[in-house]
Amino acid sequence: MAFARAYRFARGASSEDVKRELASANPGSLVQVVRAGSLDNELLAEMLAAQTLRAEEADYMLAKKAEIDLLLRLAGTTQISEAIAKQGAVKGEGFVAINAGRKELSVPDGFRGAELPRKSFTHLEFSRIERAALLNAQRG
Repeated sequence: MAFARAYRFARGASSEDVKRELASANPGSLVQVVRAGSLDNELLAEMLAAQTLRAEEADYMLAKKAEIDLLLRLAGTTQISEAIAKQGAVKGEGFVAINAGRKELSVPDGFRGAELPRKSFTHLEFSRIERAALLNAQRG
């Protein structure tokens, strides 16, 4: 089972501070920050994180680190440089922080107002999930 939460932060917020707070609130969890606008549905973040966590358990990740695997799936590519260019957080700009794990996640103090909404998938989001799931076959 996988759980994920996603939070949107405005320009000027510190991605390093956010990552540190999420990791502290949820030891052992995956934390990744991505470009603002990369996603706007917490359920999409959870689905992609679930793919990464399953890949980690089965030892077939797209990268050596789960955080990079998640970034690759979010970007829909097996190329790290392309994923960073498309979805990587830009210093000084707004960003989305994704926190994922195999158990319920705690929300750090002050993060409630930043949570992305959880909503039904759009057709585009279903396509992104499918593309992300097929990346292992592409890489193989």
